[in-house]
Amino acid sequence: MKRIFALFAGVGLAAMSHASPAHLDAQQVHAEINRSMAATMQLAAQLNWQVGDFHNNEIKMAFGNGTGTKTVSQDVPAEGAFWYVNEIAILGQKQKTEALMRRSDGKVLKLIVNGEEQDPNADNSQVEIVEQRETSIQVPAGKFDCFYIKANIVQDGKKTEIEAWINPIDVNLDGMLKTVIQSQFGPITMTLNKFGRK
Repeated sequence: MKRIFALFAGVGLAAMSHASPAHLDAQQVHAEINRSMAATMQLAAQLNWQVGDFHNNEIKMAFGNGTGTKTVSQDVPAEGAFWYVNEIAILGQKQKTEALMRRSDGKVLKLIVNGEEQDPNADNSQVEIVEQRETSIQVPAGKFDCFYIKANIVQDGKKTEIEAWINPIDVNLDGMLKTVIQSQFGPITMTLNKFGRK
């Protein structure tokens, strides 16, 4: 189990950094949250994700709360891939990120954010693992043994601290139970409320 968690830390956290917010507005909050959601985009090769798999998350910040949903929406057998969808609603705004992920290696073949295609290879971030250990955590979805990871995501010389509690054995998709992102406007916490298959 430790090997799988460590694999997540090394592969998944590298995809977390997509934006560094300069000021407080909903678009920047979405970008900051998206860095955590995007961690799952390179894990398809390690996990057996199925159409209908979902996570419902609550998002808490000092200045407001929101919700997030992750779903595998459609299989694309001709490309050996599936569509993975993240939806975030916060500060009165919504963001939808859709990733076409290849099953054989988890590579993102296509990335669409709010209906506009993006370059899935544009990320230039690096991950510095600060701490990792086995622990347990209670979240609304239940109590789980898990692996705790603390990391710095470095992009353009700026560091963002991220903490993650994960269990990809007992929880589908990326196994993310809780994530705390230290942003310029305070911590953003995402917690798993419910997971399963529709």
